[in-house]
Amino acid sequence: MIYVIGHKNPDTDSICSAIGYAAFKKALTGQDYKAARAGDLNPETEFVLKHVGLETPELLPSAAGKDVILVDHNEVAQATDDIADAHILEILDHHKIGDVQTNEPIYFRAMPVGCTATIVYLHFKENNIEFDKATAGALCSAILSDTLAFRSPTCTDLDVEAANAYAEAAGIEDIQAYAKEMFKAGSELAGKSPKEILYMDFKKFTAGNTTYGVGQVTSMDEDELSELAKTMNDYIHESFSEHGCDMLFFLLTNILDESSEMVFAGEGADEVVKKAFTSSEEGRTYLKGVVSRKKQVVPPITEALS
Repeated sequence: MIYVIGHKNPDTDSICSAIGYAAFKKALTGQDYKAARAGDLNPETEFVLKHVGLETPELLPSAAGKDVILVDHNEVAQATDDIADAHILEILDHHKIGDVQTNEPIYFRAMPVGCTATIVYLHFKENNIEFDKATAGALCSAILSDTLAFRSPTCTDLDVEAANAYAEAAGIEDIQAYAKEMFKAGSELAGKSPKEILYMDFKKFTAGNTTYGVGQVTSMDEDELSELAKTMNDYIHESFSEHGCDMLFFLLTNILDESSEMVFAGEGADEVVKKAFTSSEEGRTYLKGVVSRKKQVVPPITEALS
């Protein structure tokens, strides 16, 4: 069995790209490929899988001794446990090149597109393999999620092409209407603890000797985000030592306004934010036009730390 798996604290792209690429590899080779996950699903992804009629991928808590393909990440801190003891066969990603190492040459396809599901689309297209309705629906959802329905600066023409092709195969007639329904399901934060909210979409990164974590939630409700900002600011300061990071950053992204408020904690974090984004006050800053962690947040923080 070969497992296709995304990162810890998986988002919709991480889960759906694993499902889609496993389906592609099985169709191409006839061998056993199985989508897996490295953590619990967030509400948005739960909605997507239920909507398209797909089962939740198997949890793979340890990769030791397993044959694996990594999707949507290539950093050890984001990978499922014991990744150093796994046999990594391939990597598909749309993020910066990280620190995953292999003992032999592998197929590694990294592209500056808005979503790993777009790279999966190219594999289907280049090999003249059709995707089924459910898989297409899941992969379309991943692109809409990662690009904020084409609003993100990470979105490319190829992402739009892929999403439209998936939507046609899945029978999604109005992409924007479906995206709003999906985002609404994903922003159901009532009843969740601050820790659950932090880890709904959380990744760790390294820059020099510094490990930092960046979490993000998206919502179309400005009042909800405003109330949550204070709660999360208090939480990350109170719980800072629990998260295994030198610095913590948390983005509260308003999809409609296309902006984010960021709260942060950790020694030196204030100086990093000032250097990366020019201003900050009392552990929080407003970032107009900033919606993408991958393109607009991680690069300037990494550069500031370097």
